[in-house]
Amino acid sequence: MRLSRWARATLLIGFILLSLGVLPLWLATLLLPGDPPLLFSMAFFMLAPLGAVIFVFGLLLFVIAVIRS
Repeated sequence: MRLSRWARATLLIGFILLSLGVLPLWLATLLLPGDPPLLFSMAFFMLAPLGAVIFVFGLLLFVIAVIRS
């Protein structure tokens, strides 16, 4: 498999994890007044950093793939 496919797959997984961590907490704070529910806060602190790291790794792979081709 080519490096650009790995880069796209890594970017997609990172984006999905990042959005699963950020969007529910953002929607809960926007629609529900008061403290955000614990489940959304836990998803934010567990999924968002992992998604960000994977997304940055995907960007690095993409840059390397562009330089190699």
